[in-house]
Amino acid sequence: MSKSKNLFPSFPSHQAVKQFLAKYPSAWNGFLQFPANIQQELLDFCIGKHGLRITYDPIFRRIFKPEIHKERLESLLSSILGRTVTIMEILPRDGTRLSESGSFVIMDVLVRLDDGSYANVEMQKIGYSFPLARADCYASDIIMRQYEKVKNEQGKNFSFNDLHKVYCIILMEKSPSEFHSVSGKYIHVRTATFDTGIYKNNAGLHEDIFLCLDTFHSIVHNITKSSTLQDAWLTFLSSDDVNEITSLVRHFPMFIPIYQDITEFAYKPEELMNMLSEALYIMDRNMERLMVEEMKEEVAYAQAEVKAARAEANAAKTEANAAKAEAKIFSLYISGKTSVEIADALGTTLDRVNEVLASANITIQ
Repeated sequence: MSKSKNLFPSFPSHQAVKQFLAKYPSAWNGFLQFPANIQQELLDFCIGKHGLRITYDPIFRRIFKPEIHKERLESLLSSILGRTVTIMEILPRDGTRLSESGSFVIMDVLVRLDDGSYANVEMQKIGYSFPLARADCYASDIIMRQYEKVKNEQGKNFSFNDLHKVYCIILMEKSPSEFHSVSGKYIHVRTATFDTGIYKNNAGLHEDIFLCLDTFHSIVHNITKSSTLQDAWLTFLSSDDVNEITSLVRHFPMFIPIYQDITEFAYKPEELMNMLSEALYIMDRNMERLMVEEMKEEVAYAQAEVKAARAEANAAKTEANAAKAEAKIFSLYISGKTSVEIADALGTTLDRVNEVLASANITIQ
């Protein structure tokens, strides 16, 4: 079967796809091990029913691999940062071990731009819990790598003014609920500022840009001639709908070669299965971590509720005991006992007895 030059694969049926995959034993075995929903997604992609989701981590890295397609990443970054950027250097995806989980902070794509700044671009199918803390870890790692590099190069002439900003650009297919609290907003930018207004023109070395693809796709449904480049890229990243893709390439033909590259995956089954296998492994690992984090939050919340309930119960018990003691004081007083006799009988202080009686406007004997 010849490679399709169209935007989508052109297998005539699911059966034809399976027959094609069966010619490649490793690919066929990989396909059979996929969950039923992933098998269906793959089969539908191969017959052109929908596009392939770009948000799978290895597919995202393959499409935007800066060593091969630097111009794609430059265009995406330019649309997000609002200025034309040029990638000067592609940095290794090193990471710092996080002691809390023994995992690595891994950057999907890390590049140095023409103004000296750094851009870390990460794709997440499901937005992690604690997104700000994770972004801080990413940025801190990159800043320290930059600091060590510049200091080693400049020696005694080193100045902190020579350090450049780090952009953490995090694209989320399914964003956490907190990002949905502001209606109609799908780009959230975090910078460092003072509440007193000082250093207004200096936001520090770290800027986070969170892009919620689910929110964007709920707002922008179609690309027109008046759409921006940013709209086009976010549609590319968020939609696998055939009609939306067709509209996108009509108004932004720069995406045609990218979709043709994606279509070629269907005719390289072993490579496609390897990428999807890696994507599923990453998804399973991330989902497991997400579930652990959510369970920790639920446990912490439950513990706080138990603690509050216990405090409330203790307070109620203390109040009940105090009321019971006061009732005994009044009872003994009515029986003709003096304050001193009441205190001795109940084993409490004379001041406490007098305080209780006085609260009822009873003359103290």
